[in-house]
Amino acid sequence: MNCHFHGCKNLVSVFKKKKIKTFIQVGSSLEYGNQSSPQSENKKCKPRGSYGLSKLKASDFLKSVGKIYDFPYIILRPYQIYGPKQKNNRLIPQTIEACLKNKKFDCSLGLQKRDFLYVGDFVELIKKIFKQIKFRKEIFNVGSGKPVSVKQIIKMIQSIIGLGKPQFGKITMRKDEINSLYPSIKKSKKKFNWTPKIKLKAGIKKTIQSYV
Repeated sequence: MNCHFHGCKNLVSVFKKKKIKTFIQVGSSLEYGNQSSPQSENKKCKPRGSYGLSKLKASDFLKSVGKIYDFPYIILRPYQIYGPKQKNNRLIPQTIEACLKNKKFDCSLGLQKRDFLYVGDFVELIKKIFKQIKFRKEIFNVGSGKPVSVKQIIKMIQSIIGLGKPQFGKITMRKDEINSLYPSIKKSKKKFNWTPKIKLKAGIKKTIQSYV
């Protein structure tokens, strides 16, 4: 997972020699680790896995470069981004594909709470950041601000498609899995005048259509 850190480091080594307005680092909610939710940007990071640790190393590196070279970075920490044609190694596309085939598929009890943001809303935030040069050398959480359970998501997809046979409780949660993971997005909303517009059900419907 160190590719996330080294990739960031290599890009910065190129761009710090140029007069750029903004370098956006897409970090991860997993940088916070098992901190209580809603998670805010000022919480101390305690990542539990290699992915979150690598992303945090990249964040710490950018903070250092920002101080030494006045490098204009912004770190975004997205939660669960979803949308059309997402790779099927994620919950939503896996569930959609199984339901479209009317298959039985094993799930956990689905009690974990997560925050899902439609990719179009994420793109709109990035557009706003590029137009706004006031806020730099800062970290921003990115999400919908409305956590839902994994079970709710699965049942919503099943209901919309009208097919699928989720087998809740057949999968045991991983030891390092976080039960409740969702952000405070007050800072992003306030500083960039940004609010997610696509409601969950509408986003899920758009996503399903891309797989039909």
